[in-house]
Amino acid sequence: MFTLQLVIAGVAVGSVYALIALGIVLIYKCSGVVNFAQGGYAMLGAFFTYALAQAGLHPALGLLIAVVLMGAVGALTQILILRPMLKAPVVAVMMVTLGILITFRAVCLFIWGPDQLAFPQLFPAGVIELGGIFMTYNYIAAVLLSSVLCAAFLAFYRYTPLGLMQRCTADNTRAALAIGIDVSRQVTIAWVASAMLAGLGGALLASLNGLSVNLSNIGLVAFPVIVLGGMTSLVGAVVGGVVLGVLQALTDGMLTPAIERVLREYTEIYSVGALQQVIPYALLVLVLLVRPQGIFGTRESERV
Repeated sequence: MFTLQLVIAGVAVGSVYALIALGIVLIYKCSGVVNFAQGGYAMLGAFFTYALAQAGLHPALGLLIAVVLMGAVGALTQILILRPMLKAPVVAVMMVTLGILITFRAVCLFIWGPDQLAFPQLFPAGVIELGGIFMTYNYIAAVLLSSVLCAAFLAFYRYTPLGLMQRCTADNTRAALAIGIDVSRQVTIAWVASAMLAGLGGALLASLNGLSVNLSNIGLVAFPVIVLGGMTSLVGAVVGGVVLGVLQALTDGMLTPAIERVLREYTEIYSVGALQQVIPYALLVLVLLVRPQGIFGTRESERV
């Protein structure tokens, strides 16, 4: 039962990872740019939700407004900062996204400080029990909301006219231009969608773990997710997020205590630290060695 409890917790967190990773894959498919600012968008979306709730709005309404605001931030980022760099090397654009992340962190640190804040209650408080397994409403809502949104986004991307234009732009920019698709507009839409997904994911993570500027580090966790699933695969981002969340939960709840018991018995070492934070990068190295294109990626994918 304890193992299943950990798996459920891992699925909840991993489904939020998937939301954030989807945005990275979407931008990479459209423009070939790895967006290092995705963690900053997640953090900013959570702080927007917090600020709106502190201003007196219902947290759910604050979350909705914050997601819309994040869409505007994503659009402004692409139009004002990245579009003028259209002919710049990809590496230069990636460095600019890293600068955007640092700027977002600095702004949030200046306004809200370094301390962890109590995030407003987005979902009802309480716990339900199913077959001896206890689940808070926060975790249940995070799983359901993230799963529904991931499925809806994948369906939108595959079956709607706008989604088809996004896919065409991602697959072949020249062909998209030849048939009259406004590629710049599609890239802007991709940044809007990416920022909105990140903002929502950041708010959900803050509802589970609390809010601080360190939430921006989630962007670093999202990179092993997309490497695992495949840099160009939206489905891979979803699967990779869930797998990584479960691995982290099992490491934190079972592997770390087992290793520490052995170390305490035979050595003077009492702790191995936050081993669950190492797992994503160990997995990243393993995937790069065995299957560099990821589980769902293609061999034509570029290595970043």
